[in-house]
Amino acid sequence: MPSRYNPKDDYKMVAAERIRRLFELAEEVFEKHPELADRYVRHAWRMTTRYNIRIPRDLKRKFCRKCRSFWKPSVSCRVRLKSGCVVVTCLRCGYITRLPYKQKKV
Repeated sequence: MPSRYNPKDDYKMVAAERIRRLFELAEEVFEKHPELADRYVRHAWRMTTRYNIRIPRDLKRKFCRKCRSFWKPSVSCRVRLKSGCVVVTCLRCGYITRLPYKQKKV
């Protein structure tokens, strides 16, 4: 039996496309207007909470989870490698994110 049509699925698909576009715009605008890039990220976050969708993994690592500012390495965040973790520090609010990784054995 085919699944039923749910109009909310259309909204979620459009919202996901729009979130990707907002992050693309944030990258383009960041050089001249960093506050506008932060606004795009906050708007994308509001859309994820409104439509109950997840931000893709590649986009999750491009903004601060605490202050919702767009991250550009060495400009708005500091990136360091420490004992199996990538440590990203937001230069606006000081929030620290640790992302584990596995080292390849040689």
